[in-house]
Amino acid sequence: MVHLLVLISVVAMTGAQLFLKKGLLQVGGFPDSVSKIGDFFLSAYSNAYVLLAVILTAVTALAWTAAVSKAELSHVYPFMALSYVLVALFSLVLFKEDVTALRWAGVVVICVGVFLVSRS
Repeated sequence: MVHLLVLISVVAMTGAQLFLKKGLLQVGGFPDSVSKIGDFFLSAYSNAYVLLAVILTAVTALAWTAAVSKAELSHVYPFMALSYVLVALFSLVLFKEDVTALRWAGVVVICVGVFLVSRS
């Protein structure tokens, strides 16, 4: 059950980041002018993708709370790093981001770390 809760947390957090990015691509970048910050947030939180990101973040929090209540934090927390792996992969595919070799090397290090923790 704990591993399912952790998986839900990882997938929901990954989805939240991807939907947030998609929504913000539609809204536009954070303004340089202080007077436009309110309009930015109003526009951002009126966007369906950003709202979905907020909902998925809440799902993450609920699943994570349940997981941590049932397991050692030092064992389950490293699994959250898998969201970095998934975000890098989906950012490449969905947003055509330039994921450099150095970033992929970091992803490999994360995977090795998660594997080592899973063995303990």
